[in-house]
Amino acid sequence: MKKIISLVLLIGISLNSYSQVTDEAIVLSKIRNEGFKNSEAMTMLKQLSDVYGQRLTGSNEYFEAAKWISSQMKQIGLQNVHFENYCSDCRGWDINSFNVEMIAPNYMHISAYPLAMARSTDGIISGEIVNITSFRDMEKVRDEFSGKLKGKIILLGKEPKKKSLEESIYFRYDEKELKKMKDQLKTNVKVTPLPELFESWKIGDKSDEEFLKFVEGEGALAVLKTRPMYLGVLHPDGTYYYKKDDFKPLPYFTIMPEHFGRLYRMLKQNITPSLRLNLETDFYHDSGNNVNIIGQLSGNDPKLKTEEIIIGAHFDSWHSGTGATDNGASCIVLVEALRILKRIGYQPKRTIKVGLWGGEEQAFLGSAAYAEKHFGKLHEKPNAASKKVSAYLNLDNGAGAIRGIYLQNNELARPVFEDIFSPVSNLNTTSITIENTLSTDHETFDYYNIPSFQFIQDKLDYNTVTHHTNLDVLEYVPENDMMKNAVILAWTIYSLDTMKEKVPRKIKN
Repeated sequence: MKKIISLVLLIGISLNSYSQVTDEAIVLSKIRNEGFKNSEAMTMLKQLSDVYGQRLTGSNEYFEAAKWISSQMKQIGLQNVHFENYCSDCRGWDINSFNVEMIAPNYMHISAYPLAMARSTDGIISGEIVNITSFRDMEKVRDEFSGKLKGKIILLGKEPKKKSLEESIYFRYDEKELKKMKDQLKTNVKVTPLPELFESWKIGDKSDEEFLKFVEGEGALAVLKTRPMYLGVLHPDGTYYYKKDDFKPLPYFTIMPEHFGRLYRMLKQNITPSLRLNLETDFYHDSGNNVNIIGQLSGNDPKLKTEEIIIGAHFDSWHSGTGATDNGASCIVLVEALRILKRIGYQPKRTIKVGLWGGEEQAFLGSAAYAEKHFGKLHEKPNAASKKVSAYLNLDNGAGAIRGIYLQNNELARPVFEDIFSPVSNLNTTSITIENTLSTDHETFDYYNIPSFQFIQDKLDYNTVTHHTNLDVLEYVPENDMMKNAVILAWTIYSLDTMKEKVPRKIKN
């Protein structure tokens, strides 16, 4: 009898311990099962990338894609799905047709793509090329080329440095690299306050305006430039003249580096190539196109539902690819993570908000407008609503698997993410680094002293092949990484939501 009683007690203790230990494990198991067995991530990304394509700020294509993703958010059960305008004077721009050819000394079809906001040609035009190596010293350019550019097509720059095919173009972090990031004691990246950053961009992003106006005034027909890339990849991101009253550049193309090199070398051999080209573009202005897409899972805890966890990614893209890796994959991962939480029946304590931001490629236009509307003007102290945000999580480093998180110099948050990542460590070796990272929307929220974090992701071929190029397409998005990222993000949201306290804010010196 004693043995039976002892056995019953032991079973009772074991069952009690099991239920205590597995509360979170059960949720994680549900997240994993839904995320890996019933994933809808690639189905959604195929539609966004292949059907809706490029999403240039201000364009009709952007708004059509915004309407589609908002409908997806409603279908999965997100609440308060709506648009918030972020720019009243951002203009739209479309390409209708273009072609670039060398017609002498022999024929070559030139692989090219127009830069955003370039004007149309006056039909099909042709002219000899002339090389201007740089526009940085405009006094020198004027001295050398005044009166010499009428009817010319300008080859802007020097022969591009050849990319070695022995170099790797595909990168995943190894354990040594992740450990080095984790062991880093201080950040080496300076964060420029948002107002200063925006002012510097106003100058830097339009640094070629004086040059473009000069060559057009001299009668030049078009400008061709390039950027060192691998195996003919085109990198046509700017220009940044995106406001309705901004300058409209003359026909302005980036061309394949190998084709640029051939033209440049012929000039050096005293052979002057002639080119034929045309470009048809449209400018228009519809402020209704410029929207952030917002949705939420409303909080259910009487005390905590006024607090927020915000996840974000930029929805706009450049125009030569379909914006699959930058940043469609991340937007879909965010929506998929919330779909997973909704599908498993999770009822959040805090309100979980998602923001898909427009105009990031220009100057964080979307996230900055959202922050100013909800958290106060840039030059003012953050308001009380900003203090209700426990954390902002950003995803915008390509389509690679999440490998950890940048603490953005917030050491107090390290224990939080150590606890979060531990149960999902078998999905990927992860690193938590004190380092900052720049050039995406988490900088907006960090400026408001909201705990703001960008995930570390495997680089894959993002920086070498797809970032702002014509190869930013679905083929470079690994499905397994998409599923992993959605599971990790859903688990991270759940973990932050079930914390008793908000994520600690970093101490400012």
